Amino acid sequence: MKFKLAIAFVLILGYASCIDTEERVIINKDNSGTYQLTMDMGNMLKMVSQMGGNDKDASKTHEKKDSTIYFKNFVDTSTKLSAEEKDMLREGSLRIKADEDKNEMNLVISLPFKNISQLPKLRQTYMAALDKTGVMNQLDNKKQKNDNMDQPDAGDDMPKDMGAASKSLNPAADAFTFSAAPGKISNKFTNKELFETKVAQDSAVQMMQSLSAMMGDMNYKTVFVLPKPVKKYTGNNAEVSADKKTVTFKTTLSDLLNRPTAGEFELEY
Repeated sequence: MKFKLAIAFVLILGYASCIDTEERVIINKDNSGTYQLTMDMGNMLKMVSQMGGNDKDASKTHEKKDSTIYFKNFVDTSTKLSAEEKDMLREGSLRIKADEDKNEMNLVISLPFKNISQLPKLRQTYMAALDKTGVMNQLDNKKQKNDNMDQPDAGDDMPKDMGAASKSLNPAADAFTFSAAPGKISNKFTNKELFETKVAQDSAVQMMQSLSAMMGDMNYKTVFVLPKPVKKYTGNNAEVSADKKTVTFKTTLSDLLNRPTAGEFELEY
């Protein structure tokens, strides 16, 4: 099945250039909000089809899914998470929405936060915390599936290690400093030496560059939904909604690796 092959390629071969990502931060009037990461794997499914992964038997039903895993039960029973990590993940979820016939597949991680000041650490550490829960491994247990998912078979095609699937999504992330406070958010390029070392020596980055040349660039989108109109903003390919409450910044892997400041943004509201 294409879903399983697509995720296998991501985990084993690191085909991150076939994945488009969107970070969306929704901020409420009381400075609470929700952080969401969406991984669009549609291009991956198309690639699998072209490589022979598509089921050519028209008599077989192609899969369609829209299911959600809730982290609460996994978090509450974990012995590896700190109290801070449990608080960060407890109300979160992972949704998979896929349609094999249309070559569509999205993974959406959603994590509420109580105050925007928590956002930088959440953004930096949530994947590592998720791996500690063993959520993906426990999905093989039918009882766990029934307790934590709205469809019993929804997790069969999930990656077993979310950290492994995400480490190469933005190879330059460690070279930036992200900050967030009420009324002001920024992402600054602050470690040129680390960035240059990664580009020159990291085999995963070099492979992503080669794959992008063959299969198309990886697109990054960062979206902020604000509680009031933005006052000023700067960033790559910036867009603002008519009501000035939604600000979007866009870049690509090639642009980011050739011009790291393309990953910078700043806004005040």
